[in-house]
Amino acid sequence: MPKLVRFVVWHMCSGFVIGALTGLIVIAFYPHALGHSNGVDPLALALQIYAFGASFALGSLGTALMGRID
Repeated sequence: MPKLVRFVVWHMCSGFVIGALTGLIVIAFYPHALGHSNGVDPLALALQIYAFGASFALGSLGTALMGRID
């Protein structure tokens, strides 16, 4: 696998995992902060975890790319 592809995949996956864990922690401790007042809807939870993961993944990749400037 080329170095660039491995670099992108690694940073996107690690950022997604960090974002998904952050979303799960927020839901576990403060469910009302994300609109879950009467219980957690599975579809809403999945979409919120995806939203957290996607934004953290792009942030991780962008930070890694900026750190690679020599």
